[in-house]
Amino acid sequence: MEILTAILWGCWETLLMMAPYLLLGFLISGVLSVVLPVRWVKQHLAKRGKASVFKSALFGVPLPLCSCGVIPVAAWMRRHGASKGAVGAFLLSTPQTGVDGFLVAMGLLGLGMAMYNMAAAFVSGIIVGLVLNLFRDTPVAEAEPEDTGAARPPWPRRVIRHGFVTIAGDIAVPLAFGILASGVISGLVDPDQFSAYGSGVWAKLAVIAIATPLYVCDIASLPVAASMLAAGLSPGTVVVFLMAGPATNAATYMTIGKILGKKEMFAYLGCAVVLSLVMGFLLDVIAPVLPPIEAACLHGEHVPLWQMLSGVALVAVLINGKVQRSKS
Repeated sequence: MEILTAILWGCWETLLMMAPYLLLGFLISGVLSVVLPVRWVKQHLAKRGKASVFKSALFGVPLPLCSCGVIPVAAWMRRHGASKGAVGAFLLSTPQTGVDGFLVAMGLLGLGMAMYNMAAAFVSGIIVGLVLNLFRDTPVAEAEPEDTGAARPPWPRRVIRHGFVTIAGDIAVPLAFGILASGVISGLVDPDQFSAYGSGVWAKLAVIAIATPLYVCDIASLPVAASMLAAGLSPGTVVVFLMAGPATNAATYMTIGKILGKKEMFAYLGCAVVLSLVMGFLLDVIAPVLPPIEAACLHGEHVPLWQMLSGVALVAVLINGKVQRSKS
C-alpha cells in the first residue's frame, strides 16, 4: 500500500508540475496553427538543396507535431518535391520538441535542459538532412489540388479547436502513460542506484535500446525524463532519451523506407542513434555552464490553489480532447 501511495502521489505531482505549462503550450500551439499553418510550412519546404534542409529543421523545431503527426506532413513534403534531406531533417527535428514541449521541459527539467533539447533537435536535424542529401534523389512533384474555397471558422475557434482539442486529444493517451511511468519510477527507484553510473556509456546505451523502437511523443517523454533525472541519471543520459524516444520509432522507420528508400532508412536510424549519444555526452560536459538543469518537485502541503486548478483543468481538457477526437 505504501508503494502504491507513492506511485499515485508521484503521478499527481507530475500532473501538477506539467499542467500550467501544458495549458499555455496548447494555447500557443493553436495560435501557431493560425499564423503559421502546417500547409504554409510544407509549401515553403518543398524545395531541393541544402537551404531546404536548414529551413526544414528551423520550421520543424517549434511545430507542435508528435512522432505520429509528423509522418503525413513529411510524406506530403516528399510528394510535392522536397528533397530527401529536407524530409529527413523535418522527421528528426520536429517530434523531439515544440513550443509546447519547450514550456513543459522548462517547468519539469529547468531552462537549461529546455534550451539544450531544442538546440540539439535543430542541429541533429540539419546533420541528418545533409547526410540524406548525399543519396541519389529524383523526387516527383505532384500537382497541387485546387482550393475548394470552403468557409473557415473564425480564428479564435480555430485556435481553441487546434490547441485544446486536436493537440490535446492526440497526446492524451501517451501523456497518461508517461505520467504513470513517471509515478512508477519516482515511487520505486532509489536515486542512489543510478548516481554512480548514470552518466556512463552503458546507461546511455541502455536508454537507446529502450527508447529507439518505442513510440514516445515529446510531451509524454518529459515526465519520464524528469523522474529519470530525479532518480540520479545525468542530464546527458536524460537528453538521450528525449532525443531517441520521439525521433525514432517503428512507424517512422517504415515511412522513411517507403518514401525515401531502405538505405536511407538505415542511414537515418544510424545518425539518430549516434547523434543522441553525442549530444548526451556533450551535455554532461557543458551542463555546469548552462542555466539550471534539475527535476522540479512539489511539496503537497504547499501546492498553490492556481496550480491545483490547473491540474484539474488539464485533466478536463485531455478527456474532452480525446472524446472529441474519437468522434471525428
